[in-house]
Amino acid sequence: MLNLQDVKEAVDRFSPEELRELREYLDRRTDEIQVSRPLTPEERIRRLQEAATAIRAGFNDEEWDEIEQAMNAETIEPVDDDGFPVL
Repeated sequence: MLNLQDVKEAVDRFSPEELRELREYLDRRTDEIQVSRPLTPEERIRRLQEAATAIRAGFNDEEWDEIEQAMNAETIEPVDDDGFPVL
């Protein structure tokens, strides 16, 4: 198995084209790692707030009032798999 020093020594022998390909690979891997890392609760809240702001920006005040009224006008009682209300 190669250690980091072995990898660095191998990279020192790369051509410019190989270095470019390695850089592209490392950039992709970095993006993959960042995407797969779990978000902190603060990051989740921030992203939710950003999404809500973007959604709200797509409506004028009249449209938003209509949406809000519709959401508050009717409630649905949750039911379990047997069709009985969940308490």
